[in-house]
Amino acid sequence: MTSGLNRRSAGTTNSRMVRRYPPFPGSINPITGESIQIASEGYSQQVLNELHSTEFHELMDALGFKATGRPVRMRDLPGDPLDNWAVADVLYPAGFREGLTMCLRTPDGRVTGVMNLSTLSTEHPSDIARDAVAHLCATLGNLADPLQSGKWITMLLGAGSMAIGLDGNGSAISIPGLTGHKLLTDGTELLNVAKDAAVHNSWGSFVWPDDDDWFRVRVVPCRGEQPIMTVVSMDSIDIRPLTRRELEVLTLAAEGLSNQEIGNALIISNRTVATHVEHILDKLSAPNRAAAAAYALREGFIMGHVTRYDQ
Repeated sequence: MTSGLNRRSAGTTNSRMVRRYPPFPGSINPITGESIQIASEGYSQQVLNELHSTEFHELMDALGFKATGRPVRMRDLPGDPLDNWAVADVLYPAGFREGLTMCLRTPDGRVTGVMNLSTLSTEHPSDIARDAVAHLCATLGNLADPLQSGKWITMLLGAGSMAIGLDGNGSAISIPGLTGHKLLTDGTELLNVAKDAAVHNSWGSFVWPDDDDWFRVRVVPCRGEQPIMTVVSMDSIDIRPLTRRELEVLTLAAEGLSNQEIGNALIISNRTVATHVEHILDKLSAPNRAAAAAYALREGFIMGHVTRYDQ
């Protein structure tokens, strides 16, 4: 799933907007916390490496840059700017004599990137220029947001829906505007089943119990250059008129098991299985077993996991 604006092209556009103040890198990966360069002009690779380093992020934390989102120039730093290693050991040796750093924040307070503007003159950026850049914080924060697609997901599912994103490694990513659930956390059986479904890179749907509650779970693959590769959403459902046991039988039947195999899996007799199948056909108004299985697969009315005693 992609948002309406490509982040890389957006970075290029905004670099033109502020070109009179040299370059700036990048966005922040929400999983690793590492910087990802979106646009840069005029910095050497050595300087870029330092500005993307863990030490530089720790320095910004210590100086409160991430907490405020305000642009800070060299002369705005507490004490002597040359006491700051980023100034004394990185920027000054590269020929820069002033500039500013601003952490990009979204309106909901998430830090999504960092802007660095450096100048060869001590006269710039002026107070007016600094304040003008400050007004760009939220706008650029949204443009650099790796979870921008999450806002489209929120619009589609509705604010307050229960959902989580998965990255390419299957790690859970919170989606802004959507609520989580104890079942949607790393290590849960539900999320492990969803990860297996996501491997096929196709839509999937199944039902899942939680105490006395039941949920329909949807696994939706995403497209584009973004951390979220898959979305797993949950909605409360009522499995009636079927019972849990009937849903287990229907799930195994949809997997192609015979009555004998279903009986072995659930440790129940063939007669009991046959009775469950009759009830399922009647409740679903299905003419035969194949039609009931097709309905279950089409509607995602199968359990994500059935405890089997034959394996």
